[in-house]
Amino acid sequence: MAGTPGYILEIHNLYYSYDNRNNVLSNINLGIKKGEKIALLGANGAGKSTLFLNMNGVYNKGNGEIFLSGTKVTRKNINRLRQSVGYVFQEPDSQIVGTTVLNEVSFGLVNLGLPESEIQKRTINILKEMNLYNYKDKPPHYLSGGEKKRVAIAGVIAMQPDIILFDEPMASLDPGNSLMFENILAKLEDKGKTIIISTHNTDFAYKWADRIIVIDNGSILADDKPIEIFTSEEILKKANLTKPMLLQVYEIIKKKYGKDLNTCGNAPKSINEFAKWFNHL
Repeated sequence: MAGTPGYILEIHNLYYSYDNRNNVLSNINLGIKKGEKIALLGANGAGKSTLFLNMNGVYNKGNGEIFLSGTKVTRKNINRLRQSVGYVFQEPDSQIVGTTVLNEVSFGLVNLGLPESEIQKRTINILKEMNLYNYKDKPPHYLSGGEKKRVAIAGVIAMQPDIILFDEPMASLDPGNSLMFENILAKLEDKGKTIIISTHNTDFAYKWADRIIVIDNGSILADDKPIEIFTSEEILKKANLTKPMLLQVYEIIKKKYGKDLNTCGNAPKSINEFAKWFNHL
């Protein structure tokens, strides 16, 4: 069986169990296109991290099929999946193995067998982009939680995968570093990278994503545009999700004035869009 044209990554009928009795993932079917910005939402224990670990080949014993750019992933070619799909873990201590920040960020590049000059160039560039250059000779375990998270992110980005999975990337970041991360995302988007972010932050998901997948008890509950997800009271209630604050304010004002005034084409997703809409009241 071949994959569907137009999808960079496909998952067909994926089931996964840790004990061969209880499914953590059940009948997952997804098609992901190049350049998409996807937010993966769901409660703790819903199966988000397990899904990521299947998507990048760390777990490869589930029942189902995965296709990368139309080619079925097998045990023989699974390294291609692992190189194409980068994964930034929620807990950086689970990912960091280098003795210094420089070693850590270059670790994946060394494993790819790149020339030393290319390894050095990529490593130095991403250390500077992530504001980590001054820490390059420090052991990672001396860093704060947010700094470790930035090191883990830098190591994956340096490998230049086509698809990057971020598991709660902003959980340990202060506002300044969160903004830095959003700037890094923008650069990755400009390069055409496909980005999937698992997050509990519905404000960020609403603002950033062009598609949202909601997973509940190991199954896909919903897969749609952000506005469709966050205006569905049924989905919000079942998945225990909070409606984004900007959307709540928009709906309150719209109800008060009794008219839509949709000057942006859709409900505003950013402060700038909201200001533009509000100025037309």
